[in-house]
Amino acid sequence: MEGDASVSLVGICTLAEAGPEHLSFLRSGRYARQLESTRAGAVLLDRTTDAGGRTVIRCDDPYIAYARAQALFHPVRWPRAAVDPRAWVADDAEVNGATVEAFAWIGPGARVGAGSWIQAGTYVGAGATVGRDCRLMPGSIVLEECVLGDRVWLNPGAVIGGEGFGFAPSAAGHVKVPQISRAVIGDDVEIGANSSVDRGALNDTVVETGSKLDSLVQIGHGARVGSGSLLAAFAALGGSSRLGRFTMVGGRSGISDHVTTGDGARLAGVTAVFSDQPDGAKLAGVPAIDAGVWRRAVAAFARLPELLRRQRRLEKRLDRLEEGARETRE
Repeated sequence: MEGDASVSLVGICTLAEAGPEHLSFLRSGRYARQLESTRAGAVLLDRTTDAGGRTVIRCDDPYIAYARAQALFHPVRWPRAAVDPRAWVADDAEVNGATVEAFAWIGPGARVGAGSWIQAGTYVGAGATVGRDCRLMPGSIVLEECVLGDRVWLNPGAVIGGEGFGFAPSAAGHVKVPQISRAVIGDDVEIGANSSVDRGALNDTVVETGSKLDSLVQIGHGARVGSGSLLAAFAALGGSSRLGRFTMVGGRSGISDHVTTGDGARLAGVTAVFSDQPDGAKLAGVPAIDAGVWRRAVAAFARLPELLRRQRRLEKRLDRLEEGARETRE
């Protein structure tokens, strides 16, 4: 720490809004001017930026430090383990050392690990497994035989193990394909509000360890999300698709059925991927192309009206020149 180590802080604010009692942070050079004028009592700062005489806490990544500091100021108050008498828990369900709130439903043969918090109105189906220290928020659903690892958070309305969208078209109508496999969620995964991870038809649908799904994300049947991946709102994976490890998928982007993206791929918002992609691919557009090419194409697209006007003027000049050349030859 540099500066006044005795400063007392009560919370975290942005550089622009912080007062002497607040901690703040500088995430990027974009906000460097705000550092000059901030009234914050202390600032989380990288190891090279000039502090300008302010009280700062040096760190490798100010944004990560901010996240950890915010958790200290606002800890989650985990309740005492108990089963509310208004909850329904099957006689053969295993609920040991967990909290089950009123109106939750724990099905036959289900298992809920120690330290987990099953909030009001939650459904855990028959034979489902919920690991240790999970939090299932109100209205979240884990359907039959599905599996949650340890420290999984389901936000309100998240559905794990709903029916995959499987139908065989025929002249007589669409024949339903039974969805007989599970949805399996790894450790330290968070699923956003009203997101859905469908159960598989033949193979399990899997979200691997450490992945985070925003609200309103759809994971199709038999798909696999690689560990440490991030999917923003309205992202969708088609059936049997594969995301590599540490993939980032922007909002409203989609991956078609049976398509694989390699490790570390980056998909800009509103990107549609229809073919397999290598490790580290950076993609944008519909259909997806290299993000750098897409940016140049978008820049060119904005200039098309002017380019068309120039083309028409040049064509007229060329016509006049050709007409003059014909007259000269004659």
